[in-house]
Amino acid sequence: MVKEPFTLNPYPGLVLSESDQAELLQLESDLILEIFPKYEAYVVQDKQHVNSVQWRPIGDDKNLHVYVEREGWNDEPENSDPSTPESKDNWQKHMPVLLVVGTFQGEMNDLMFGTVNPSQDIMRIKASYVKDYSDGAVLANIAMPTPEYPFRSVSVKWTQINLPLNQTGLLLHSIDFPNTQPLPGTIRARHKIIGFYRQISRNVIDTFAYDTVHPGGKIFRSVALEASAKALLSTTNYVVCGQAKKLTWKLQHRHAETRLDRHRSSARSGLVGNNLCGVCARNLAPRRFGLPRIGSLGRSVCKLCMNPVCHKCKRPKGISFLTPDGKLLRRKITFCVVCVSEVTHMDALHAAQDQAGGYLAYSVMASLSGSDILSDDLNV
Repeated sequence: MVKEPFTLNPYPGLVLSESDQAELLQLESDLILEIFPKYEAYVVQDKQHVNSVQWRPIGDDKNLHVYVEREGWNDEPENSDPSTPESKDNWQKHMPVLLVVGTFQGEMNDLMFGTVNPSQDIMRIKASYVKDYSDGAVLANIAMPTPEYPFRSVSVKWTQINLPLNQTGLLLHSIDFPNTQPLPGTIRARHKIIGFYRQISRNVIDTFAYDTVHPGGKIFRSVALEASAKALLSTTNYVVCGQAKKLTWKLQHRHAETRLDRHRSSARSGLVGNNLCGVCARNLAPRRFGLPRIGSLGRSVCKLCMNPVCHKCKRPKGISFLTPDGKLLRRKITFCVVCVSEVTHMDALHAAQDQAGGYLAYSVMASLSGSDILSDDLNV
């Protein structure tokens, strides 16, 4: 039987001592202190202008741009001591360094909600939207999200990918433990990404990220760079993931309300008849002799407000759930354009706080109708 991805931990024996945890938290601080001054210099001194002598462009997507540091460039201080012992991060000394700068559409809280995945279940849900890993596991958590700090997470994870390289993130660094040796038939890559994001205007996020990678195998530099650039440009997928998780969270809450009160819970429900579209008020009732109206073809019911919706005003979405036996299920759920807009513009902070408090928003609802689909069949 083929193992379903994201269900097994290949290193169940990993236990972090207090010193291990302290060292990893220190590593987190060191990474921030290493790159944040470069971000400040880029914004304040360089006026967000990339030095073309140091950086060569290798990819872009709208307002996001990826550069690779030119070979032979030495960014180390002139007064550095050559006799200093090599650090544990010596693997990155001669590896390609990538820089991504620019802006993309989204809200910070949506981005962070889509990024944070401290549990195995949430990691699976995230991967179903972002499609960044083929398999993975949460090995240990050092700092868990809390209702007060729902986007704060420090964890040790194992991930597997089928591409040469494919990863993006806020702060990621490869680490090794004696009891987490590479699995048979796999090649372990080393990776370090430090990214900074800030909201500069409504629905516009500014980004600055460094990426250093060692593929681990015999991969041509050009192939590694192309894969890394593509991954760095996929940051917007985390915004999409955050919005999808908000939609699922809202759906769960609405159905919980419905179980307590069998009447419709939407503020808009009941304002229109059962034969009128809840958005545009199009008449969906059949004509004489039962003949359907043209506008009623493809009619459905929004699973949030429970109002009828015509084919022009409905928005089918691929939503990921977890079944009671732990399987990942993708369902095509119908919403109306108004509910989708409301959830899209809703602050993800409330859903993130609920998630940090232990609310399980991803369990499949038995009463929820919808067609099962493959993950790639429908965009969120």
